[in-house]
Amino acid sequence: MPRIISIDTLKAQRRKGTIEEQVPFSYAGETLRVTKKIVNGEMETFELSKPIGEMLTSETSHKELLQKVVLDVELGREQVPLLYTPIYERLQDPNFPQQFEAKWAQYGTVVFFEHLEGEEVKFGSLQAEEGPIARIKGYTAGFEYTKEMEIFNQTFNFELLNRAFGEAHNAILNHLHLGPIIQHNYKAANKTGPVYVDETGKRLENATGSHYILSLRETLKQALKDSRAAKRPGTILLAHPVHEEDLKEAMSSFTIQATPYRALEGISDIIFYDGWETNVGKKSYSYPGVPEDKMYLIRPKRGFKELIKQDLQINAYPADPSRLVLNQIIGDFWRGVFAAVDENVQEITLPAQS
Repeated sequence: MPRIISIDTLKAQRRKGTIEEQVPFSYAGETLRVTKKIVNGEMETFELSKPIGEMLTSETSHKELLQKVVLDVELGREQVPLLYTPIYERLQDPNFPQQFEAKWAQYGTVVFFEHLEGEEVKFGSLQAEEGPIARIKGYTAGFEYTKEMEIFNQTFNFELLNRAFGEAHNAILNHLHLGPIIQHNYKAANKTGPVYVDETGKRLENATGSHYILSLRETLKQALKDSRAAKRPGTILLAHPVHEEDLKEAMSSFTIQATPYRALEGISDIIFYDGWETNVGKKSYSYPGVPEDKMYLIRPKRGFKELIKQDLQINAYPADPSRLVLNQIIGDFWRGVFAAVDENVQEITLPAQS
C-alpha cells in the first residue's frame, strides 16, 4: 500500500520518540533561538514566571515573553502539519532574487555513446521545465497585546492567539503549494476521465450497473497509463479525505467472483487534503481543498520548487498608547512557489457511484 499522508498520520508520526529543534526569533534586531522539544507527542511549553504585564518592564523579561510566543506558535504549527513536502523540492537562500524565469527550473540530460576513433565526444545539456514565473512574495500576520489582557491577566487568551498564529502559518503554506495543482485549468492531454466496469471486469459506457471499487481501480490504472504515455509518470496521488477507505480498498489485493486482483502498483504516496477555514472577527477565510470528484496524479520534485528567502520570523514591536496596545507581535516570511503543473500532473475525474 502507498504511504498515507494526512493531518492525522503526520500528527501520529510526531508522537513517536523525541524531536528537538532550535527555533529562531528576533528581538531588537538581534537573532535569538529557543529550544522546541517534543517527547512522545507532548511539546514542552514555556511557563511565564510573572504576569504578562510585568514581562514588558525589562529587556530580559521581554525576551522571555517572546520565547513563550515563539513556542506557542510552534505548538499551533504542530496542529496543522505541512502536507506538500513529498511533492516539492525545498530550496532556501537569503540571496534569492524577487523573480525567477521559468527556465530556472533546470535539470541535466546526459547520454553515453560508444566512442569511435576521431569522433567528437557528445556533450550533455540542461533542459528546463515549462511553467509560470515564480516570484518571491512577503506574507505577514500579527496580533496585539492590549491593556485589557494585562489588567485581567488573560494569559489563556494570549496563548490562544499565539497558537492560532502558528496554525494559520502552516495552513497558508499548504494552500500556496497545493493550490496551484487544485485550481489549475487542465488541458485535455492532462485529463483522465472515469472508467466504468461491472463486477466481472467488463467495460461499461456509464455508471449504470458498474462496480464502484473496480471502476475506481480501473480509473487509477488508466491515469497511470496516461501519465506514463505522456512521459511524466505520476507517483503521488492528491485526494480528498472522503475517499480514503475506498482508495485503500481499490488499491489492495482482493477477489471478486473468484477473480483475484493483485495490489495496484505505481503510486508511492497518497496525500489527503480538504482545505482549511477559520473566522477572524466576523469575517470567514478559507482555502479550498481537493474537489470530491477529482484526484491528481503527480510527478514530484522536478517541476515543483519551494523557494524560501526567509522562513517565518517573529518580532516584537513597541506599544501604541493611543489604542491601549502594550505590545505588537508580528510575523513575516518571504517565499515563492514554482509549479510546472502541465508537465507533471494528470487530473482524474472519479467514477460516479451507481
